[in-house]
Amino acid sequence: MKNVMKKIGWTVVSLLPVLAFFAIQLGIAVIVMVVFTVMAMIKEPGLALADLQIAVTAQYMDNVVPILIVSQLAAVLVFGLWYYFTWGKKKRPEGTEKPKAYHILLIIVLGVAAQFAIGGLLSLVEIFVPGALEEYEELMEMAGITEFTALTLISTAILAPLSEELTCRGVIFRLAGKISPKFWVANVVQALAFGILHGNLVQGAYAFALGLILGLVYRQFQDIWLCMLLHASMNFSSILVEPFYSLFPEDIPESGGVAILVVTMVLAAALGAFCIRGIVKKRPADV
Repeated sequence: MKNVMKKIGWTVVSLLPVLAFFAIQLGIAVIVMVVFTVMAMIKEPGLALADLQIAVTAQYMDNVVPILIVSQLAAVLVFGLWYYFTWGKKKRPEGTEKPKAYHILLIIVLGVAAQFAIGGLLSLVEIFVPGALEEYEELMEMAGITEFTALTLISTAILAPLSEELTCRGVIFRLAGKISPKFWVANVVQALAFGILHGNLVQGAYAFALGLILGLVYRQFQDIWLCMLLHASMNFSSILVEPFYSLFPEDIPESGGVAILVVTMVLAAALGAFCIRGIVKKRPADV
């Protein structure tokens, strides 16, 4: 019974960084809203409360990506310091495989392949279940990441990999290792946390699958930077997916385009599996 309670306790502790991550985002959002409110009141004294709320909300939505970047930078600072002073200064365990040039290449290709496989799957869902992704697409649009600008690229391809890898693979993975000596337990917990961080069911589902792969990469090399590289490769390659799949005709079910989508998705998944096999060739000792 004592052992079970200990495992439950460490499971709860392992997921606390998720709450800290969201608390950082919420804190930044509240600060920004207060600043915008004060600015609006100074600019237009006597503004009605309803009009004030509309003005502040509009200003917030117009600046959602810069605000996201600020929260990501704050998360990088908090979890970066947590990881560095707790585990980052320690040397990698003896016998840990050192990444070679071809590992780097495989990791980059894996990120691109994963993005195309997911993009193909989402395209098929949109074709056969119209409206199923409507909420997801609205969330992406509200987040301001559907338009590719310099700021969105900085947020998705640089700061998201930094902040989320430090949180999930850097901190949560290590804490989850206290639950059980079995690697798969820690891997599932940190992947689940990774999915939760994305805040919606669609992203959360494929983030969980990617999180399992990222956990394997981290265990293999004990190098958080390689996880960041894989994450960045996947996020950056998203700029290629939409233009690629938009080449298919709109009447895709009747034109035979579904077969093309399926083939593309399967090939991307097969390439990703090949890369994983090349990266994780053996099972090292559990961390």
